[in-house]
Amino acid sequence: MKGMSMKLVYIASPLRGDSPSEEDYGKNIRQAAEYCEKACSLGVIAFAPHLYFTQFYNDTIAEEREKGLEMGLAMLEKCEELWVMGNSISRGMRGEIAYAKELGIPIHHVQDPHDIEYYPVSADNNALLGRHSCVPYSREQDYTGKVLVMNFDTLRQEYRSRQHQLWIANGGFGCSPTARGRRIFVTSLYDGEQTSFYRQDFAGILKSEVWEEVKNQYDFALSGQGMPGCNGETPQEGMEP
Repeated sequence: MKGMSMKLVYIASPLRGDSPSEEDYGKNIRQAAEYCEKACSLGVIAFAPHLYFTQFYNDTIAEEREKGLEMGLAMLEKCEELWVMGNSISRGMRGEIAYAKELGIPIHHVQDPHDIEYYPVSADNNALLGRHSCVPYSREQDYTGKVLVMNFDTLRQEYRSRQHQLWIANGGFGCSPTARGRRIFVTSLYDGEQTSFYRQDFAGILKSEVWEEVKNQYDFALSGQGMPGCNGETPQEGMEP
């Protein structure tokens, strides 16, 4: 529809990897096309650099490969999110991730890019929260009393929106990063539901400045005022600035 705004998403996936064969190269190209098709079916514009630049640059020629990587990073600057597809991270992908972090572009890791259920598309018009919404290195901190960001793929698709991602940790062995037990007892900031999840279900501790934005987007049953990690008045002990 003319005039409709669509999110531009950068798709990061391997092209040649560390020791590629021609068979792997062709497979990776086909997979990138599959990922873009799936992403576009969810209402975003997906851009995978090696689907485009390989049409006129030869990736086996060092100078042309570097030119393609340079142009890919230039396109990344224009994208709203970076989706990292799968768990195999190539040298080129590491450069893309590092540059997205430098630019402050939200990064989402898609654990199973062949399954559209894992794609980070919000149920509303607000971008999903993730590690980029969390205090740096907070995954190494104790979670007790902190407001946590739930990984989007822990939620069913109809609940994948910011308000359902925010939980306060009440206790449980999983609050400690070194405990053998991983369960955390939590309360939803949105509706007050009390339940439990595992430590790995959370991306980390919410940044106070992100809470300032999110609290004005939804009606929360629990106020973040005065909650550890959300009032922005005093740094948490051990928190990186």
